[in-house]
Amino acid sequence: MEQLNQFYDANVSEPYFSLEESNQGLGQDLDHGQKQVLTQGQLNKFILKLLTTIDLPKLSQLYFQQLTSTLPLSELKIQFEDHSVIYGQTVKNTHLKTLNCLQMGSAIAVMDYSFTQPLSLRHWQILQQMHVNFCYPFKNALEHHKIKQFAMKDFLTSLGNRASYDETMVRLASQSQRRHQPFGLLMLDMDNFKQVNDIHGHQEGDKVLMACADTILHSLRESDFAFRFGGDEFCCLLPEADNQTNNIIAERIRIAIESESLLQQHKISCSIGSATYQEKDSQIGIFSRADEALYAAKQAGKNCIRGA
Repeated sequence: MEQLNQFYDANVSEPYFSLEESNQGLGQDLDHGQKQVLTQGQLNKFILKLLTTIDLPKLSQLYFQQLTSTLPLSELKIQFEDHSVIYGQTVKNTHLKTLNCLQMGSAIAVMDYSFTQPLSLRHWQILQQMHVNFCYPFKNALEHHKIKQFAMKDFLTSLGNRASYDETMVRLASQSQRRHQPFGLLMLDMDNFKQVNDIHGHQEGDKVLMACADTILHSLRESDFAFRFGGDEFCCLLPEADNQTNNIIAERIRIAIESESLLQQHKISCSIGSATYQEKDSQIGIFSRADEALYAAKQAGKNCIRGA
């Protein structure tokens, strides 16, 4: 019903219709082949289910699953800050509805709902009611996500910290065992960094560390991860990377560090130890091998790469 557009408001902040309906559902049954709408009991279960997690991805996944069991939804896209998550898949002749998640009158997230057919008036009302019920726990999950992301970052360089490394390592190890694919670990140490702090002070040292972090980050693939362990120690996790890929990326980083203007000025180079996670490997094992390879690179005269 295209005439619904005249009543359309992307900023749905409060429920505006009653859900007190009979046990047969929130309106008339749908045509044959279409999905049944929510009963009051189902809606209550849906709300309770949303309260079982504060994890943003899990909460969004739960919401998508309930939507697809209730409405002819094909895809859900949630956009917040500089991020977006997408569930489902795009289909031809999509019917799009966009609703905002508001906080203090401002949109903190935009949600695009794609449907396989135009929504009836009742389905449009149900969507708005479900959207409002989702937005309350979503706001809490988003705040939790921001705090968690902040806690997982190195304050100076904005790279991941040791906690972020541990979490990413667990995830990659699990994926590697499930898919039987290797991944790479690079351990990096900045050569001659100590003299920067000793001669020029910690403020200049911080500039050098930020330049190192930025150079490392821009030398990686989009799928790779960079971390700072503290001081001048960095590491990178490289999904779906074998020994050859590790060496290519490590050499790219080494050359980029050697060529960066501020780092050149302070004679900063980079020693790198490389290791590959294989089937039946351990997280401690790959870390130890990469660390030993880094020590070998230092012993070999610095500004070089050694593999385990």
